[in-house]
Amino acid sequence: MEEMKGLMIFTDGSKMDGRVGCAFVIFYNKTELDYRKFRLNDSSTVFMAEVIAIQQAVRYVKANDLGQVNIISDSRSALMALSAVEEARDIINNIKEDIKEYKGKITLTWN
Repeated sequence: MEEMKGLMIFTDGSKMDGRVGCAFVIFYNKTELDYRKFRLNDSSTVFMAEVIAIQQAVRYVKANDLGQVNIISDSRSALMALSAVEEARDIINNIKEDIKEYKGKITLTWN
């Protein structure tokens, strides 16, 4: 991976001991600026946790008008759903709409 600069948000979702959660961490040039954690319903899937982490990161970017941001996820399936032209799930379409409406630039990257 090339040298990453600027504003980056790493997202992750996980399921451990039957509990589901997700989080994101914001970095600027390798310095941690902020983070958020979310508890999800125990019946949630890891996929949904990954998606909600991205959704919350996008909302944070929009709310704080952060300009150009790279959101980095380790969930290939979540990123593929977000890049698909046709998508049935409302949450995916809502995230895509949020990214499109945003005045800055949000890039989604797989890591």
